[in-house]
Amino acid sequence: MHSHEEHHHNHEEHDHDCCHEHEHHHGGCPCCEDEEHEDLDKKGMIILIVRIAVALALIVVGSVPGLLTEAHCIELTGSNLGAGINHAIMFAAWIIVAYDVAFKAIKGLFKGGNPFNEFLLMTIASIGAFCLRLLPPFENEFMEGVLVMLLYQIGEVFSDIAADKSKDAITKAIDLREEEAQVEGENGFVLKKPEELSIGDIVVTKVGEKILCDGTVFQGEGSVDESSITGESLPVDKKLGDPIMSGTILKSGSIKVKVEKLYADSTVAKMLELVEDSADKKAKSERFITRFAKVYTPIVTALALFVAIVPSIFDGNWSGWIYTALCFLVISCPCSVVISVPLAFFSGLGLASKNGIIIKGAEYFDKLKSLKFIAFDKTGTLTEGKMRVKEIHAHAIDENKFIEYTSAAETRSTHPIAKALIAYANDESIATKVSEYEEISGSGVHAVYDGHDIYAGKGSLLTSLGLEIEESEVNGTAIYLSVDGKYCGYCLLEDTIRESVPATIASLRKNGVTTILISGDKKATVESVAKDLGIDEFHGECLPKNKAEILQEKISSKQGAVAFVGDGINDAPSIVLADVGIAMGGLGSDMAVENADVVLMNDDPAKIVTAMKVAKATEKRATFNIVFSLSVKLVVMIVSILSEIYHWGFPLWAAVICDTGLSLLMVLSSLLLSFKKVD
Repeated sequence: MHSHEEHHHNHEEHDHDCCHEHEHHHGGCPCCEDEEHEDLDKKGMIILIVRIAVALALIVVGSVPGLLTEAHCIELTGSNLGAGINHAIMFAAWIIVAYDVAFKAIKGLFKGGNPFNEFLLMTIASIGAFCLRLLPPFENEFMEGVLVMLLYQIGEVFSDIAADKSKDAITKAIDLREEEAQVEGENGFVLKKPEELSIGDIVVTKVGEKILCDGTVFQGEGSVDESSITGESLPVDKKLGDPIMSGTILKSGSIKVKVEKLYADSTVAKMLELVEDSADKKAKSERFITRFAKVYTPIVTALALFVAIVPSIFDGNWSGWIYTALCFLVISCPCSVVISVPLAFFSGLGLASKNGIIIKGAEYFDKLKSLKFIAFDKTGTLTEGKMRVKEIHAHAIDENKFIEYTSAAETRSTHPIAKALIAYANDESIATKVSEYEEISGSGVHAVYDGHDIYAGKGSLLTSLGLEIEESEVNGTAIYLSVDGKYCGYCLLEDTIRESVPATIASLRKNGVTTILISGDKKATVESVAKDLGIDEFHGECLPKNKAEILQEKISSKQGAVAFVGDGINDAPSIVLADVGIAMGGLGSDMAVENADVVLMNDDPAKIVTAMKVAKATEKRATFNIVFSLSVKLVVMIVSILSEIYHWGFPLWAAVICDTGLSLLMVLSSLLLSFKKVD
C-alpha cells in the first residue's frame, strides 16, 4: 500500500474476551451476573416491605384503644400485665423494622472512622423515645419510637424504587438479555439468546424488532432507529455491507445481519457495563456529603445534648426538653441530602445517556462543567475520516479521463484515498479492464488498464520515473498520474469537516474554553483547518508521545480542567492522561472507547457542549437539594425549640414526617432532572 501525506487513523479493534477477563479479575462476567444481582436486590426490597407491613400490623395491634388498657388487665388478671404485653409488642415491632439500622449504627461505632451518620441519629432518636415512656406525662412514646424507624424505612423503600426506575430508564431500551435472535441454520431457523451468538451467524431481523448483535448487513436493506444508542432521532438507512449496532430497532425493510462481534464485546454489553460502573463512582459534590456528615452529625448531636440538658437545669423540665432534643435529632438527620444528591448524579448520567453520551462516572461532572481547555485530534474527530476529491488539475487529458485512469490504478486498493477516487468515478466497469496491478511501497501503485501503462501516487513516484510534475501549492493530499510514460496532472483530496464542528468550536469559545488542535498531519494542513474553524491553538506532525506532552503541559499549568477528544488507537494515551478523556463511540477504536471517561455514541462533537450542559444542570440540582434540605431542617429545628418554650406541642412523629417528606421531595427533585432538555 502506498502511504500518503495525509495522516489517517487506523481504526483497528483489538480482540478481547470480556467474560474471560472479568472471570480472571472478579470471579465472573458482569454481563452474565447482572441478572443474579438484580434478583438479589428485588429479594431485599421484598423482605424490607414485608418487615414494614408486619411492624405496622404490630403497631396497630398494640395501640387499639381499650384492647389492653390498664383497667381491663387489672380486672382480668389482677395486675397490669397488659401494659407489659403492649410494650413487648411495640418492642417486637421495633426489632423487626429497625435491626439493620441499629446494627449499622453499632458497627459504625466500633469499625473506626466516623461513627456519626444517619443510622446513629435514627437509633438514638428511637431508643430515646422508648426511654421517655418512663417519664410522665407521656403515654404513647413506645409507638413513636417504632414510628421513627418505620417512617425512615418507608422513605428508604420509596428512594430505592425511585433509584431503580432511574436506572431502568437508562438500560431498558438497550438491554437485550431477554430477547432471542432468529439465526439461519442448515435445517431452518434456530432461536438463540444474544450471548449465544457466534461470529459469522446470520441473524434475521424483521420490522419492529431489536437488532441483537453488532455486525454488517448481509442481505436486504432497511431503516434503523439508532436513538437508544446514539441519541439520533431520525432513522438511518442501511444497505448491503453497512455496519449495524446491537440495541437499535429496524423501523422498515427486512435485513439479515452477519454477526461480527460476540455479545460480550457488543455495543450494548459495553454500554450496560459502563452504566453499572458509573453508579459506583463518586463526584466532588458526593464527596462533599461525606465531609459534610463528619462535621454536621457531631454538631447536631452536641446541640441536641445542649437542648436536652442546659434549659432543663434552669426550669427543671427534663422530660420536655429531652423530648424536644429527640425531635431536634430526628429532623437534623441528613437523609434528604444523603439520598437525593447521589440520585441527582445518577439522573444526570441518565440524561446524558438519553442524548447519546455515556459518562463513565459522576466524578466527571465536576470536571466537565469547569473545562478550560479542550484538545482535539483531527482525522475522524473533527473530520469524518473519509477522503473526498477536492480539485482536479488534469494535464493533456480531460477530467473524465483523468478520473477514469486514476480510479483504475487504485481499483484493487483498500486505502481510504483509493476508495474516495473509486467512489468519485462511480463506474464499476473500470475494474474489469485492469489486467495488472502492483503496489509500490510508500509511493503509490502501478497498473495496466485497457492496454495503458499507469502510475499513480506521490509526486516522488513520478519524478523517479524521470517525469517533470507540477507541484501542488494547496493544502491537501495530492495524487499524481502518468499514463504511458506521460505526466497527466494531479488531483487533491481532503478529509471532510463534520457539519457540526464550526458551531461547536464557536460555542466552546463563547463559554470561555480554549480549543486546541493536535494532529499527526503536516503542519500546513493543521494550521489551515485551525484557522478555518477558529481554533485557538494548533500543533501538527505530532506522534502520540508529542500529544501527551502537550496535554501534560496544559495540565501542569493548573489553569483548569483539560479534556482531549479522539477516536484512534494512537489517541488512547492522551485520552487516559486528560482530566476528561472523550472518545468517538461509533467509529472510534475499542482502545480509545475503553480508556475514555466520556463516549459520544453518534460521533458528533456537538455533544461535548451537551455534556457540559448536563454536568452544569446536574451540579446545580445537587446544590439546590443540599441548600433547600438544610434550610428546611433549620426552620423545623427552630420551631421544635420554640414549641417547647411556648408550649405549642411539637410531636416526635411530626418531625419524622417532616424529615421523610423532605427526603421524598428531594428525591422527586433529582428524578425530574432526567426529563430536562439540554439542547
